[in-house]
Order: sequence, then C-alpha cells, then structure tokens
Amino acid sequence: MEDDYTPLANPDSHKLQRRHSGQRSRVRKLQYIAELERTVDMLQTLGADLATRVASLFQYRLALSMENKKLRQQIASLRHEKNIKDGQHQSLKNEAERLRMICGRHRRSKSVAACFEMDPSELDPSPINWQMLDLGKLNLGGR
Repeated sequence: MEDDYTPLANPDSHKLQRRHSGQRSRVRKLQYIAELERTVDMLQTLGADLATRVASLFQYRLALSMENKKLRQQIASLRHEKNIKDGQHQSLKNEAERLRMICGRHRRSKSVAACFEMDPSELDPSPINWQMLDLGKLNLGGR
C-alpha cells in the first residue's frame, strides 16, 4: 500500500468516510438539539416557579401594605389621644396648683371663709372643661 492516500484511488472508501462524517455531524446536531430542549424545559420550569413566587410575594406585599396602613391609623389615633391626655393632665396640674394655693392661704389664715375667698388675679382666664376631666383619676398627692 502506498503512504499517500488519494481520494481518487479508492472512491468507495472516500464515500464511506464522508458518510461516517455526515452521521457524526447529524448525531452531534441531535445531541445539541436535545441539550437545547432540556435547557428550554428547565428554564420554562424555572420561569413558572418564579412566576408563582412573584405572585406570592405580591400577595405578601399587599398584606403588609394593608397592615402598615392600619398601624399608621393606630399611630395617628394614639397621637390624638395623647394630645387630649396631655391637655387633661395640664388642666389637672393647673387645678391642683390652684387648690394648693387656696389651701395654703387657708392654713395661714386659719379661717374657713378665706378658703372660699378668691382674689380675681388668681382666677384662671381659661375655663376648665369639666367634661374632659376624669376626676376619678385625679391624684393630688403626686403621680
């Protein structure tokens, strides 16, 4: 046999080589297509899982948003109540101080009548809202 191979020398073997090469090429192509199909399937599954997760997270966000709104309303309500309580507290402090002054004057004068005599300068110009006051909670001895 000769070391130099020429396609013309054996046309059948050249056909056979081309046929095997074509078969290998088709097999590689089919393997590549199968790999692409597996990748597509995997990505579609992942996409479906992520879509479900996104929908779940949107629901969770909506629930948190509603809870946040409710908590903000509670905060606003509590601030309003605190302002009212602060006003009541200040009114009670002013009344307690006025009563201490009257009692102090009474002790100095030892007169019952002096307890009810009021100097016009001691009168509080702002009227006390007795409906706002909860006299049951009044603690004149301290906190």
